[in-house]
Amino acid sequence: MTPATLTFCIPALSDLNQVRETLFHVEQSDLAFPNIYLLRHKYNTRIAIHDGVLYRHFSGNGRLQGYAFPVGHIKDINQALFHVEQHAELTGTPLLFTLLTEENARVLHERYGDKISFTDDAGNADYLYLREHLVQLPGTAFHKKRNQIARFERNFPNWNFATLTNENMADALTIARAWVSGQEPSANHEHELRAIENALKHRKELCIIGGLLYVENHPAALSLASYITPTVADIHYEKCAPEYRDAYPLINREMARQLDCTLINREEDLNIPGLRQAKLSWKPHRILHKLTAIVTLC
Repeated sequence: MTPATLTFCIPALSDLNQVRETLFHVEQSDLAFPNIYLLRHKYNTRIAIHDGVLYRHFSGNGRLQGYAFPVGHIKDINQALFHVEQHAELTGTPLLFTLLTEENARVLHERYGDKISFTDDAGNADYLYLREHLVQLPGTAFHKKRNQIARFERNFPNWNFATLTNENMADALTIARAWVSGQEPSANHEHELRAIENALKHRKELCIIGGLLYVENHPAALSLASYITPTVADIHYEKCAPEYRDAYPLINREMARQLDCTLINREEDLNIPGLRQAKLSWKPHRILHKLTAIVTLC
């Protein structure tokens, strides 16, 4: 095999098109370019694109450590994994893998056998929903959601939804800052606010689309999304001002109506019980499980 030629760099806005050219038939939220870019400092993300293949490495906080599985125009997966092994050896980096799908894990097990050990990473599993279900809320499964929306509409009859534009960017920031002011102070919440601010600042470069919910002309809720592939959208951020915290079901439905896709990825639950319960309450079409792994070659 040829020597490894991977050169990892901090993701830049100019990488968007190259990264997107490597993505097809994928559904993972971690592959949405806005997530790669906006969370680059939090997870110390580095990317390399070689022969049409995207490689990623994380060395930030404890949640993400190691290499992601290569994606893209892979002619020989063993060649791609050899490049990863060579990079790890040359840089003295542990051969750890993160954000693995079950199919990724199967491929790795075939290559490494008993030299690899896997751990379930439930907090990073993606929740995938059929767009038509989030729009129509059909049947008894969504009875509670329809009731929650009806109750909100009774309490706040004068509401409207607007797509995100340059003209209402200030309102979007108002909602995000109001949301964080209603949370317990934490570094994670402050980081999330900075990420939302950057998503709005660079929304055109990141191909971010969004929507705002207004109640009597007051900014009440915000949703920001992008397309991972033409058939899969990702909801990056969904926030309500504290006085309109019951608007989540409504902003969820209204944003789904704006998306032109088959599946909507509402990302992971981070092992937070309340967040997990909320995601399950929307009846996911599929949960995309993730694993981590460590390889011992010696």
